[in-house]
Amino acid sequence: MYALSLFALVLLLYKFLVWNFGHWRRRGIKEPRAWPLLGSFPNIVWPRQHFTNDMRDLYMQHRETDSYVGTFLLRAPKLLLLEPKLINEVFVSAFRHFENNDASRMIDTSKDQLVACNPFVLDADEWRLQRGIFSPLLTSGRIRNAYTNMQRVCGKLCAYIEQQSGSTDGMDLGLRYTSENLLDCVLGIEAQSFTLAALPVAKHNREMSENNRALALAGALNGLFPQLPRWLRPKVIPKSYDRFFGELAHEAFKLRRASHQERNDFINHLLDMQQEHMLSEAQLTSHAMTFMFDGLDTTSSTIAHCLLLLGRYPSCQQRLWEELAEATTSEQLLPDFEVLCELPYLNACVHESLRIYPGGGWASKTCTEAYTLHGSHHSHPLQLYPGDNVMIPIYGLHHDPNYYPEPHLFQPERFLNGGLKRFQSLGVFLGFGNGPRQCVGMRLALVQTKAALAAIVRQFEVRVDARTLKGIELDPLIFVGAHKGGIWLNFVKRTAFK
Repeated sequence: MYALSLFALVLLLYKFLVWNFGHWRRRGIKEPRAWPLLGSFPNIVWPRQHFTNDMRDLYMQHRETDSYVGTFLLRAPKLLLLEPKLINEVFVSAFRHFENNDASRMIDTSKDQLVACNPFVLDADEWRLQRGIFSPLLTSGRIRNAYTNMQRVCGKLCAYIEQQSGSTDGMDLGLRYTSENLLDCVLGIEAQSFTLAALPVAKHNREMSENNRALALAGALNGLFPQLPRWLRPKVIPKSYDRFFGELAHEAFKLRRASHQERNDFINHLLDMQQEHMLSEAQLTSHAMTFMFDGLDTTSSTIAHCLLLLGRYPSCQQRLWEELAEATTSEQLLPDFEVLCELPYLNACVHESLRIYPGGGWASKTCTEAYTLHGSHHSHPLQLYPGDNVMIPIYGLHHDPNYYPEPHLFQPERFLNGGLKRFQSLGVFLGFGNGPRQCVGMRLALVQTKAALAAIVRQFEVRVDARTLKGIELDPLIFVGAHKGGIWLNFVKRTAFK
């Protein structure tokens, strides 16, 4: 009897796990093999390689014969788009049919109020409202003012590097810089990131991004129970993270209100914004935290990966150094703001690094209005309905030799002479996404990244330490793409700065 009950239980579990299989096949779409529990991307559960490589493998296998294939994230049906033309439609021309990000299915903003106003996790009307409130923060004038702070922080960054003996953890270095810079620019607080008395920003950031079991659970529930009601979704932000950043923001606002300072900076505009839009203190804090969520990890990762690639390709590093030397005087650590933003080779290095190591290796969009896809490889159009979910294999596109010959090589020249616009118009470069839901903080992130890279390369020769693994393999145990085994660097002071 016990054996029979166990068999029945296993059978029910199996039926549950494979119930959705055939969903796409019944709609006339090719459905590559999927496995019970593992779905189409087995390495998300059994991480022998990063699961974006599973997506890349499917993309490479089917891109010549299909415009899309049906896949499953665990057991949730996902249409994997393979044709750049269709991807561009979803992001840009047909945006109103695909307004929502899949992230909103994972998060209950009533439980995680630090992200309650973050445009990335909001749907439709609420997204439009909060993006409309947040976007005016990022004017050219405020970013230019923030650049003054960045120059000071870059000076601290270079002094910190000079004090190090032995190899330096590139990811840690990047996070120290973004912590110091963002807290200074946004909240007017010195994080002391380059001292022994540093605020525990990196510690709490790791709790959120690397050691977050609640976030892993939310992802699993989204894959296993795609229609799970919002009130059953778990809280994903650790309470210690909530408490630390909530109190930090509250103290920053309190100090600025007490000082009655009128400055054209982010914190002043946040406080003005609160009065204009009648925002609660929780909403104000959430808008401030949008900078942190969007800029701490992604920007620090981009800096670390670009330093790794420059260290591996000394000729590229030399060309960048020469460009920076021409753009600065002997007394300057960094070029003027307008000059920095327009340096072509620096810009190309950043975008080539984002191509090889994109901040997000995939994107997931939800159909909000019925839309018809006309794939070049299919004789009949495909009708999508509200609730259908599409995935975009960003990592696969970025490593497709049809668009990027020898994609494993660091070749910033790809992005010179209009290369960036060309790749974006083709729909094959998505370092910051595309369309109306493109990363809202992109301009600030680029300036912050370029400032750090320019300061470091101007003062130091970057070399890759032997501890760093060869190749460009992603760490399968880190959800956001990062070089496997870590990034270990050595810095040699240039003669002109000794």
